[in-house]
Amino acid sequence: MNPVRPLQSASRTPRRRLRPTPLSRDPSLPSAHPPSRDLIGPPCPLSNLRPVYYAPLFPSLHSPSSWSASPPSSSPARTTSHPYSLSEFASTSLSSSRDPAQQRLQRLKHQLHAQDLEWRLTRYRLDAFNQAFWARMNTAFLRARDEYLSRGSDGAEWSDGTGTAAQQMTEDVDLAPFYKEHLERTKKEYASYNWELWRMQAGLLWPAVKAAGRRWRWKAEVWRAGGEKL
Repeated sequence: MNPVRPLQSASRTPRRRLRPTPLSRDPSLPSAHPPSRDLIGPPCPLSNLRPVYYAPLFPSLHSPSSWSASPPSSSPARTTSHPYSLSEFASTSLSSSRDPAQQRLQRLKHQLHAQDLEWRLTRYRLDAFNQAFWARMNTAFLRARDEYLSRGSDGAEWSDGTGTAAQQMTEDVDLAPFYKEHLERTKKEYASYNWELWRMQAGLLWPAVKAAGRRWRWKAEVWRAGGEKL
């Protein structure tokens, strides 16, 4: 069981997180950039883990100003729906500057952006691994605890749907035998999880060093080119 925050009941399911709809490309609106810093959300009520948004190295590549938008026309025209949100993909157009140094800088920027995207996806995969494990284990723990409490109360109705009666029952019933049995039954799963977690974290060490190196390389190249001119 994840001990960060007490769990209430197995019948309580986390609220579904709705994916925000992409903003319409209105030329009158100011350019919006994604956050330039990592963001941490509220904890999941089931896994107790907080979701993390990892900011891209170059937020400007995700700006609506980099989308190819055509001016609105007064005449009715047939529009073709796109299966994806264009905000999910960075622009691949390079700078219009004829300066070789600036063109080289823009090519390097897109190269580092692709490498940074791979680094962010690797971190998201680790977070998804942790979320899936703790959600599954906490669900199994709550279900087993509810069954143990039901046996202890001789099948009496004890849950009122709010968790208040369940908490009272938890205080009245000796859960020490249940905890011991549950830990014995799940110790192999926890050991396997710890081993996989250590392996994945060790695999992140060198990519993290390269991610820091990309930031320093970009700063050095911008200084070398006399600044970035868009």
